[in-house]
Amino acid sequence: MKKITKLLMLSFVGLSAANANANANAVYTVEKDILFKTVKARTIKLDLYLPKTEAKVDGKYPLLVWVHGGAWKRGTKDDIPTKNPLLLNSVLSEGYALAAVDYRLSGEATFPKPVADINDAINYLHDHANKYNLAADNVVMMGRSAGGHLAGLVGASNTHGDISFYSEPKYRVAGVVSFFGPTDLLELGNKGNRPTSKKSSVSRFLGDIPSEVPELAAQASTTSYINSDAPPYIQFHGTVDKRVPLAQSQILKQTLDKYGIENQLFIEEGVGHSAPIFDTDKYVPYVIAFLKRHYPIK
Repeated sequence: MKKITKLLMLSFVGLSAANANANANAVYTVEKDILFKTVKARTIKLDLYLPKTEAKVDGKYPLLVWVHGGAWKRGTKDDIPTKNPLLLNSVLSEGYALAAVDYRLSGEATFPKPVADINDAINYLHDHANKYNLAADNVVMMGRSAGGHLAGLVGASNTHGDISFYSEPKYRVAGVVSFFGPTDLLELGNKGNRPTSKKSSVSRFLGDIPSEVPELAAQASTTSYINSDAPPYIQFHGTVDKRVPLAQSQILKQTLDKYGIENQLFIEEGVGHSAPIFDTDKYVPYVIAFLKRHYPIK
């Protein structure tokens, strides 16, 4: 039997004094470990966070999908309350629902299986939208690091009708929020013009060194799918990120600009990968503004 846990939302300062005061005593519910897929004996689950406010989109909550980071080889859906607490509390206080999804990690599955898992999670929520009171025809993809890559890839490929590596999506991606996520895996495998090894995170995700499987690396890259129908993007990145160089977000921005897709790239000087600054009042309000512009709650 699924467990419903009520958590007190943390008070926070920054979006506005009024919002901070209103949120101090707000609560949300989270339904943990919703089984959306079984592969042989492997069960794959998601957590669904619902705001304790009245749903305003025809009586339903608009859906955000969060993909965790961890170099494709570690991490869990359970990370968001500790790694992005301000973002989580902020979107819930605005009236959005958020699904944090698990996917098979590189120790058990290589591309494209993790992407298929995420797509299947969203299709599951679409199929069970009435049960969970969700407006799931449109979603916003969100994620950090490897999760930012997977969120961006799902977002970009969603506009294509000929994707063969996951089942047909039943939803439309209205926008993508990426915190320091890779976008071009062939380029990522050649950081500093030195090809990576078979033991690197990106090689394990693909199953081989990117330069040895360039077509597969391209298939797994967000930049390969950008066209004039791509959703808007907002990206955040540090200038001294050694794990995922800033160039990864800049490459995607250049591609989006080429096709006239609305996008923003916020760069923080002097910080590296997974810098805490990105889950503070300095940047979370930009995410909220992005959501209100591209996925408004009426």
